[in-house]
Amino acid sequence: MARIYTRREVRRRKTNYLIFAGIYDFIGAMAGIVVIIACVVLLYALFNWIVRDGRDSFASLWKIVQDALIVPQ
Repeated sequence: MARIYTRREVRRRKTNYLIFAGIYDFIGAMAGIVVIIACVVLLYALFNWIVRDGRDSFASLWKIVQDALIVPQ
């Protein structure tokens, strides 16, 4: 048999639902911000690694070119 709810009970249940929905939205937004910050930190680390690795790689290539072009006497 279906239960009959009073207006007060319906309003209370609706209010509880809205409160919990708001809490979950807030938690989801905070988790999204944390993920975005983590991605920015990872991109920054990747960029620094590429710059450092590129500098080292081109330095070794430049040394090979110099050794090939400059004949020691």
